[in-house]
Amino acid sequence: MAVARGDNSGDDSSQASGSQELKTSVTFALRDAEDKTLIQEARSLINKQRAQWNEETEGWTWYTWLAFYIPFFGWIRTYQWKLWLLWDVAAGMSTAAMVIPQGMSYANLAGLPYAFGLYGAFVPCIVYAFLGSSRQLVVGPVAVTSILLANGLQDFMPYLEDPNTPKTPEEKQIQENYNHAAVQIAFVAGCFYTAIGILRLGWITNFLSAAVISGFMTGACVIIALSQVKYILGLKLPRSDNIQDALNDIFNNLSQFKWREFCMGMAFIFLLLAFQYLSRRYKKLFFLKALGPLTVCIISIALMNIFGWYKLTESCKGDVCTSPKIKPIGKIPSGPPDFTAGWWLPLFNVSRQMVLAFLICMVDICESISIAKALARVNKYQLNATQELRGLGVANLFGAMFNCYTTTGSFSRSAVNNSVGAKTPLANFVTGITIFITIMWITPVFKNMSQNVQGAIIIVGVLQLFDWPEFLYLWKINKFDWLVWVVACLCTLFLGVEIGIGIGLGVSLVVVIYRTAFPRITTLGRLPGTSIYRSIKQYPEAEPQPNVLILRIDSPIWFANVEGVKEFVRTNIARQAKAAAESGDRVRAVVLDLSPVTDIDATGIHFLEDLIDELRDDGIDLVLGNPAKNVLVQLKRAALVRKIGRANIHINVADAVNQATSLAATQRKLETVDNV
Repeated sequence: MAVARGDNSGDDSSQASGSQELKTSVTFALRDAEDKTLIQEARSLINKQRAQWNEETEGWTWYTWLAFYIPFFGWIRTYQWKLWLLWDVAAGMSTAAMVIPQGMSYANLAGLPYAFGLYGAFVPCIVYAFLGSSRQLVVGPVAVTSILLANGLQDFMPYLEDPNTPKTPEEKQIQENYNHAAVQIAFVAGCFYTAIGILRLGWITNFLSAAVISGFMTGACVIIALSQVKYILGLKLPRSDNIQDALNDIFNNLSQFKWREFCMGMAFIFLLLAFQYLSRRYKKLFFLKALGPLTVCIISIALMNIFGWYKLTESCKGDVCTSPKIKPIGKIPSGPPDFTAGWWLPLFNVSRQMVLAFLICMVDICESISIAKALARVNKYQLNATQELRGLGVANLFGAMFNCYTTTGSFSRSAVNNSVGAKTPLANFVTGITIFITIMWITPVFKNMSQNVQGAIIIVGVLQLFDWPEFLYLWKINKFDWLVWVVACLCTLFLGVEIGIGIGLGVSLVVVIYRTAFPRITTLGRLPGTSIYRSIKQYPEAEPQPNVLILRIDSPIWFANVEGVKEFVRTNIARQAKAAAESGDRVRAVVLDLSPVTDIDATGIHFLEDLIDELRDDGIDLVLGNPAKNVLVQLKRAALVRKIGRANIHINVADAVNQATSLAATQRKLETVDNV
């Protein structure tokens, strides 16, 4: 009996010590879970951000503040003229040589006169040089934005197949209205850009995942390339926004095939591909990629003027035929762009234009920011994404004042700008000035350039958007992302670019919801010789604890996934109970590792309440391990801390398992006494 008393005394001492440890643990677990009101939480967050901002801006002068909002004043002050000027001028000139033919081609792709493409490479480039934070990004017209704009506007606006040669007053009015609508889209998109930048809402672009953007651009590049085949074959075709209609139009009109157009167009395509190959193969010839588009333009202009292919043939003069041997692009207006701020309001179709502008803005942000971040990483500097969005927004707003449609960062031109050696945004300024000189005095030179040049330039330019490696990469890495890529690509190909990106975004969100609605719930075990608990599937040597079921919920607990969590817990308890029945034992305590649970909503709270009651009815205790502060606050507000018991909430899983083991041991003793 003395031994028994001694054992009991030891047990009492041990229990008292354990109780003190548990009390200390609970105190640590709950000490930061003050139940604040929403106003208090908001005030605390604002004060924290204000303190952080004050710390970051401590000691700033008026010039520092000026440089913060207009980065030009920051980098120009430390500009190394002797080392950087030559590189920036060379990069700016190379980019200008590339954007002159590209800009005209992309404007035509958007259903706008050629001059709009030059204006888009002039005004936004100048503005971005002052406000942009990326040192190598080049802004201007891009293929994806152009095709999005064309397909979006042509759904509700009358348009011309050839926007450069309206003949009748009615056609001129149609094209003028279309031009006005395009400028309005640039204005609205610029407002979205700027608002997102000022309010720091760039996170919304995260819903356009890399898989959606890659799949969409892959499908869009095929549509864009097919839309330019008519210039290579010499066909006159209506605009199509899906692959089946485009192919149907091409094959049904092959009787119009012109061999001269085809031969010249294919020669330009092969020449551009050769220039790109040589620039990749031999680093010393990197400049060929930039000179390729300008080279084919010069060759086209020379051949058209030397051989007079732009003229009407003898048999086609008069009213019988007005088709030359090879069709030229025609006259491009010279002079500065008009002031078009008066076109902004009222909108032609508020709902359609707002939606289209937002869609273009989201795609452009994803494309531009991803390019800018990649360039910043390669050149080892920090990109200010918020300022980048503000800079792009103001660039679009200024562009909308001067006959520009939406512009963003160009992948191909930025790559050339970086490879030539651009050091600062001064390269953008040089590009803008070069384009200004072109639109003032050089545009008449392009009058007789063949149209197949723009087809060749766009087809070769969009080939880099065909992201086949990403398709293979996603197949290896993540089947869900691969599925999103395939859906976005196929829907863009067969349903059109707007519907394609919309469905791609929808599928991406469905995948996110699916992953959240069916979170991974892991059964844990203790690694031998440690107090570390890990998945028994990932670590087969991990030891399950007798009478204790340890589960980790790897997501927030909210209404969409509560049923899945509840079902998993019930299934595992039933499975453990079945196994225990065979071995003569059962689950007596459940430990929930809440470390990955960042939040819990009202439905999740009800789930925990029901779970506690169900487990108690079966004689099972519930213990929580490492709940986050936000989760603790919600538990306190719902009075669940009292229901669970402060002793059953711990700051780590090891303490929670020790408590559960202690509870299970107590239950076994009580059952033994009852049986006796």
